[in-house]
Amino acid sequence: MSQVRVRLKHQITIPARIAEAAHIKPDDMLEVAYANGVVTLVPVNRKARKGSAMAYAGIARGLWGQTTAEIEADLKGGHDSWER
Repeated sequence: MSQVRVRLKHQITIPARIAEAAHIKPDDMLEVAYANGVVTLVPVNRKARKGSAMAYAGIARGLWGQTTAEIEADLKGGHDSWER
């Protein structure tokens, strides 16, 4: 059994071998619970985690066209519709 020190701001460091065995990576979320004198840390399901903004990169690829010319033509058409 490993021991860890609780730091001034209630922070702990999970030993590397335990983090690796539990597949805990930097920025993962852990649920913390206390019951009957026992503190538990449980990794939050990674699929349930909110993704970063980069997870949405390229989501609209091809929406306005495949080439620069097609995209510019679509934008120009959109701009022309704004005029009254």
